[in-house]
Amino acid sequence: MNISNIQKSQGQYLDLLKSYEEEVFSDNINQKNIAMIIDEIQCFWLNQKDILAFELETLSSKKECFVLSGAVYLDIKDNEHYIYKALGNEHIISDPLLKLENFFRLPSQVFDESSIELFRRAFRDVFEILSKYQNNFYILPINIMAIENQEEHMELLQKFFLNFINTMLDEDFDSIDDFFEKYLTYKDIENNMTLFFKSNLTFNDSNDEELSLKEKVESHINNQPVMTLVFKDKTETEKFIASLYGLVSQIMDILLISSITNTTPFIRFKPTFHYLTTVMYTFIEDEYFKKMIEKTMICYIFYYTVNKDKLMEIDFSTYTDIVKETDFLNLIIQEMKKNNINIFESGVENIGKIIEQEFCNTIKRYNKT
Repeated sequence: MNISNIQKSQGQYLDLLKSYEEEVFSDNINQKNIAMIIDEIQCFWLNQKDILAFELETLSSKKECFVLSGAVYLDIKDNEHYIYKALGNEHIISDPLLKLENFFRLPSQVFDESSIELFRRAFRDVFEILSKYQNNFYILPINIMAIENQEEHMELLQKFFLNFINTMLDEDFDSIDDFFEKYLTYKDIENNMTLFFKSNLTFNDSNDEELSLKEKVESHINNQPVMTLVFKDKTETEKFIASLYGLVSQIMDILLISSITNTTPFIRFKPTFHYLTTVMYTFIEDEYFKKMIEKTMICYIFYYTVNKDKLMEIDFSTYTDIVKETDFLNLIIQEMKKNNINIFESGVENIGKIIEQEFCNTIKRYNKT
């Protein structure tokens, strides 16, 4: 299995970032400078995207490949690499610096200066991965590699979103314009929303179930200065659709990109996972998506079951040897089958117990040695 171009690209990307390191952490860095750096990064990846996509296709056909999803960067500083490395064979990070592009394409009058510090944190994280962990993680431009036609991709996301709206409201709209004709206010939407979505539709976190739809959406918008300005003169239904589309399309995009690249999303962020559980019934009738989402859900339960501090007691190179030697993901899935656990119906607590039994107890043995 030849992935020499993927491997070579990691060192080349590190060299590119080294050339910008001093500028990124200087006091004079600004929105325009970072936008130009992102342009250079895009050019770097575009020049080799076809061969990288071919090698990833080969890799993912032979090994279980995870892609960090719903997070900007891995966060080596907080030792997130330990849990991410635990399940599966290969671990990919969709280039965090490209994910931040839209922050730096905004008009200067609405640009948030705190985005510069976010870019620096992501830059530092990518730099450390490429410097110290090239054998453990691959930084790749997943979206550039997966999406051949951006316009067609957006149309597909919009189609999925319209299906979601129809399911949520028990409607049969042919377009979003049909929705705007029928619904004029938050109250109109809320009154016709199915019971499941009334309790499960969230905009900030999973603690806003008791709020009205208007309170949920307005709070979501008011927490983001750019959105407050952009939505200033929008109608209630326009605010609702724009806010919901951003959240729902993110998880749908994650699932579609993963299906194109034959990878599995690794999700650790609660709101992203919440929307996965909300939209997944649109997908799990398909056996391919069902298996993918099952593994994603196992990883999420794993993330909140395992004590990261215990993992950090083991040297990382020793730790990677342990997880390479034992296919913990397969062990967990086999134990679920043995115990007739259907993750889509129930059994989260039982899966947590299996993780404790198969993974945590193994790690404890190494902690004692």
